[in-house]
Parts: sequence; structure tokens; C-alpha cells
Amino acid sequence: MKKLSVLLLCAALICASCPGLAQADSTAASINASIVSSTTHFVTAPFAGTLLPFTLEAGERVTAGDALFELDTVKVYAPQSGTLSAVFAAPGDVAADIIARYGALAVVEPELPLYVAASTSTADKDDEDKYLHAGETLYLKCGSEKGTGRVTSVSGNDYTVEILTGDFVPGDTVRCYRDSGHDSDSMTGSGKVQRYADSAVTGSGRVLRVHAQAGDAVRAGDLLFELVDAASAPPTDDCTVAAPADGAVLSVDVTPGAQVYQGQLLCRIADLTALELSAEVDEVYLSRLRVGDAVSFVMDAYPEETLTGVVTDIRPLGETRQNAAYFDVRISLPEGHSLLPGMNATVYLN
Repeated sequence: MKKLSVLLLCAALICASCPGLAQADSTAASINASIVSSTTHFVTAPFAGTLLPFTLEAGERVTAGDALFELDTVKVYAPQSGTLSAVFAAPGDVAADIIARYGALAVVEPELPLYVAASTSTADKDDEDKYLHAGETLYLKCGSEKGTGRVTSVSGNDYTVEILTGDFVPGDTVRCYRDSGHDSDSMTGSGKVQRYADSAVTGSGRVLRVHAQAGDAVRAGDLLFELVDAASAPPTDDCTVAAPADGAVLSVDVTPGAQVYQGQLLCRIADLTALELSAEVDEVYLSRLRVGDAVSFVMDAYPEETLTGVVTDIRPLGETRQNAAYFDVRISLPEGHSLLPGMNATVYLN
């Protein structure tokens, strides 16, 4: 018992003679920190649409103006072969407004605009001449005018013949024959010449590009217009989403082929010209820091070198973890070092 008392007395004397040792734990602190950018650019979708394939990844360096994403367009094609008799829409127009005014974005006049609405009621008495087949060729005659046609549909006694050749006009009464010599024994019937209706080209959204003009000959399936979401701001010249500034990609928040809405976050870009150190300071040590104080820190990337920065901001809102509050303290970085967002450091408080 005497020996224990002597040991305790010795320990007390040592601590009393070395006060710095007794206070070491309460006067020194090391704090985890990492480099962040004080300026983060949030890149969002300019309008709703589908993202085309892209290769952008977090960590990539980008330059202002670089194409990061591209939104697909809605394609509008010619419904049939013919001639564009009118094109009403122009880039920047809202399709609904143009259709409300003109009835269409454009109008395609059929390549073969005339047909015969025929009937077998005037056909030769031979029953065989009363049975028509879609696709067969007939020979047409109206007075001295002759031509050819192709059966496009048959319904009971009625059938339709698309006029391929001949100078006929709507209202003409045309006789149809299977024989090129117009033998009465081969007559399959007769009917009036009529005109196919023009095809109205429609779509929804805002017109981005127009690929044809009035008077152009088009084939069925030719691309006429490209549209984007009507909420896009005119004038819209393309569907590319570009980097707003030089920097490094912090995150990519979408995937190729995703449907995105206007304003949806696509990626975040850190401005590499505005880097600073973010230290998570325990509330216990917060009273030791003031804006303008110089502090020392060591980067994990440069473990042999002690750097000095200045406290630029102490964020007022703490984050509670394991019954302790931690506050974000921002510290300036010295020049002359290759530092990047995400690099780790240790800040020392004396």
C-alpha cells in the first residue's frame, strides 16, 4: 500500500513539474479536410427529351463549350411521295400554333394525284371481267384520251384505279379495260376521275430544323422536320448541352437513353480555378478559429511539406454525428501546387 502511494505521489510531482504534458491532449488537434471547389456548376436539361448515348464520366476534365450531352429530336417524315406544295413551319415555331393556323406544318401533294372511283356495274357481261384484283393494270379511255392505271383497292362492285398515265382531269368519266386495245369485251367498268386529298404533315413540340422547302419532290419516309419539347426557349439552334466553364466533372446524374424533364440535373462541374480546403471541425475546437487566422496543413499528396492557408469562412450550420457537432471551415490554398478536388489533407490546430 505504501509502494502504491509513493508511485502516485511521484506521478503527481512529474505532472506538476511539466504542465505542458498534462495539457497536450487539450491544446493540440488534427482535423480531417479535403479540397473542394467554391464554385460548382449545375448542368441541367434545357428541355424535356431523351438523352442520346454519351461517354461523360465523373473525374473528367472539361473545357467551356465542350459538348457534354445531346437530346434526341422528334423526327417528322413525309407520309407519302409527292411534292411539298407548302411549308408553313420555320425553326423556332411551336407546332401547335402553326397547325391551329394552317392545319399542318406542311402539305404534300401526291405524286400521282388522280384516281378513278370505278364500278363493275357497266362491265362486260362476262363475269370474269367483273372480278378485279388489287395491283393489276387496266387501260383507261375517255373520249380520245387514253392512259393506264393500277387497281389499288376492291370492295364488292366498287374498285379504285390509281391513274399512272394519261391527261385526265377530275370529273372525267373513264372506261376501264383489261385489253390495251380497249376491246369492249374486256371492259371492267367505268367511273369518275377524282383527286386524292393532299397529306397534311403534323407533329408536336417546337420546330428545331426544317429539312425541305415548298416545291421539293419528296419520297415517303423522307425527313421533313425535327422537333423538340415545346417548352424549349426559342430560338433553339441545336440539342447539345455544353459545359458552362472549365472544370472537372464531380458527378454524372443521368444515364444514356434516359427521359429527362426540363431543369433536371444532368451533371455537376467543379471550377478548378476556385479551389479551397474544407475542414470538418469538431465544436470543441471551433472557438480556436476565426476568419483570417493562418493555419497549417499537410496534403496526403505532399506528406513531407507543411502548407499554410487562411480561414476564409466558418459555416454557421453544423452536422451532428455520434453526439458531436462538426462545422465546415473553409481555408484558402497556396499557389504553386497541383491540387484537385477530392484530395485529402490534415489541418493542425495548436
